[in-house]
Amino acid sequence: MKSTAMHQAAYYALGIVMMKGISLLMIPFVTRHLTTTEYGTLESLLVFADVATIIIGFGLVEALHRYVGLADEKNSESKQLISNCYSLAIIVTVICMLSLLFFANNIIALLPAKVSNLQLLLIAFPALLEGLIAIPLTLMRMQSLAKKFCLFSVIKAFIQALIIIVLLELGYGIDAILIAGAISSLLLILFLLPYQLQQLGPGWYKKWFGLLFWKKNLEIINYGTPIVAGRMGLFAITGLDRWLLADKVGIEQLAVYAIAIKFSLVLALLMQPFTLWWFPYRFKLLKQVGGDEKCAYYAMLGTNLGLLLGFAMMLTIPQFIQIILPYEYHEAASIVIVLLVVNMVKNAGDLLNLGCFIKSSLNQMWVQWLCAAIAVLGYLLFMEDYGVWAAVSVLLFVYSLRLGLLYRYSQIFYPLPYTHSSWILVVLAGCTCMGLLYLGFLIEFIASDIIVQLCLGLTLVISLLISLIIVNVFPNPISLWKQSTAPAAVV
Repeated sequence: MKSTAMHQAAYYALGIVMMKGISLLMIPFVTRHLTTTEYGTLESLLVFADVATIIIGFGLVEALHRYVGLADEKNSESKQLISNCYSLAIIVTVICMLSLLFFANNIIALLPAKVSNLQLLLIAFPALLEGLIAIPLTLMRMQSLAKKFCLFSVIKAFIQALIIIVLLELGYGIDAILIAGAISSLLLILFLLPYQLQQLGPGWYKKWFGLLFWKKNLEIINYGTPIVAGRMGLFAITGLDRWLLADKVGIEQLAVYAIAIKFSLVLALLMQPFTLWWFPYRFKLLKQVGGDEKCAYYAMLGTNLGLLLGFAMMLTIPQFIQIILPYEYHEAASIVIVLLVVNMVKNAGDLLNLGCFIKSSLNQMWVQWLCAAIAVLGYLLFMEDYGVWAAVSVLLFVYSLRLGLLYRYSQIFYPLPYTHSSWILVVLAGCTCMGLLYLGFLIEFIASDIIVQLCLGLTLVISLLISLIIVNVFPNPISLWKQSTAPAAVV
C-alpha cells in the first residue's frame, strides 16, 4: 500500500512541479509588466474570485469524498451519487451566473479597486465553471488516475501562461491575466467532458430531472452546506485581510502583501502531491484493517512534511524574492517568513482533523466561524495602524487557535493514535537551522551578499533533511524507491 501511495504521490509531484513551476516562473514576468497599483487591482479581483469559487463549489467535492468514497464501487449507488453531484453543480452554476449578471454593478461598487464590468465577468468565468471542473478532477483522484489528473492540470497551466505572455507583450495589462484564465478554464472543461460523461453513464441526461429529486440530494446538500459556511469563515481569515488592506492602507501595499502570500503558498503547492492523494483516500483507509493506525501515520507524516518544507522555504525564499523581483516588491521577503509559519500551522490543522468529518461537517464549521470572527475583529482593530504586520500577526494567532480546536474536537469524535514526538523533533531541528542562518547574517560578508545567503540556506536545508531521515522522522527515500521497484514475490 505504501508503494502505491508513493507512486500516486510521485505523479502528483511531477504534475504540481510542472504546473506550479510555470505559475511561479510567471511572477517575475508579470511584476515587470504591471505596476504595484495594477497588481493590487488584480489581487482585489482575485479576492472576489475566491469568494465565488467557495459558493459555486457548494462543498460538492467533499461530498464526493465522503459518500462515493464510502459507497460500494460495484453498486449502482456510486454512479447515482456522481450523477447527483454533477446535477447539483449544474444548478448552482446557472443560479450563480444569473445572479452575477443581475448584481454586477452592486458587486463592482463593493470592490476596493476600480474595475470594469468586463473585468468582473472575466474573473468570474473560471469560478462559475469551478464545480463542473472540480468534480471530474476529483473522480480522477479517487480512481487513482493521477497521471491523467496531472496531464489535464499541466495543459491548462501551460495554455494559460502562453496566453498571458502574448497578451502582456501586446499591452493588455490586467486584462491579459483575466482573459487567459477564462480561456484556459473553458478549454479544460471541454477536455474533461468525455471523461465526465463516461462516469455519468449512458442515458444520464434522460433521467437528469428525476435525479434532482432523489432523496440522497438532501443529505448531500446538508453535508456540503456547512463546508461552504466553514470555507466562508476561512475566507474571512485569508481573504478579508487583502480586502481591508486595500481599503485602509492602499492598493500598492496590497500588491507587496499579495506577492508574499503567493510565495508562502508554495508550501501548500509542494504539499499537494500528498494531499491530492490523501484527502480522497482517507475515508477508504479507515475501513481497512488497522485503518486507525494507518490514518494517524499518514496524517502525521503529512504534518511533518509540511513543517520540513516550511523551514526549507524560510531558509531560501526570502533570498529568491530579492534576486528575481523588482525592488518595489522586496519588502515581501520579510513578510513571507511569518506567512510560511502561518501555512505550516494551517497545514497541520487541515490534516489532523479527520474526526470532524466522520459523521458530520458541522463541527469544523463552528471552529472556522469562531476563528473568522476573531480574525475580522483583529483586522478592524489593528490593520489601519499597523498595516501588513497586523494582518500576518492576526493570521498566526487565528490559525494556531484553529489547529488546537480542530485537533481537540477531532480526537473527541474519532480519536487516532498520533505520535507527537516526531513533529517536535522537526520543529526543534528547523528552529536550530534558522538560528544558524541568522547567526550567519551577523557576519558582514554574508549579510551583504544575497547569493552567499542563499547558498548557506540551501546547505542548511540539506542538513535538516538528512538529520530528520537519520532519526527516522521521515522514511529513507532510497529504501522506498527500492521497495517500489522490487518485483513482486512469486507464491
